[in-house]
Amino acid sequence: LHIHASYNNTLVTLTNSRGDILITKSGGSVGFKKSQRGGYEAAHQAAVGVIQKIKEKGLNVKNVEICIKGFGPGRDAAFKALANVENQWNVRRITDTTPLPFNGCRPRKSRRL
Repeated sequence: LHIHASYNNTLVTLTNSRGDILITKSGGSVGFKKSQRGGYEAAHQAAVGVIQKIKEKGLNVKNVEICIKGFGPGRDAAFKALANVENQWNVRRITDTTPLPFNGCRPRKSRRL
């Protein structure tokens, strides 16, 4: 399960062990518009939408690895919805795959007035 939480949107994607996408939902596909897509409630609804889609398709999900990427506000909301007690999933691993620069790009020259 991959959670990509940016400031503008939150994507929740279920993949198999090889990385092939099975189900994906986002804040926009759940029905939120513009700046609301990046919010807490949109991420929660997207995660709940993925859970409902799993039940509709009848997928047998036992072991789950959760990869969280980004600093958006929907990061915790999606995780809390997925780690709910109702899901009988065995969470194997929770990883944070947010890319962090070790030194990064050269900054712009300083502004002189």
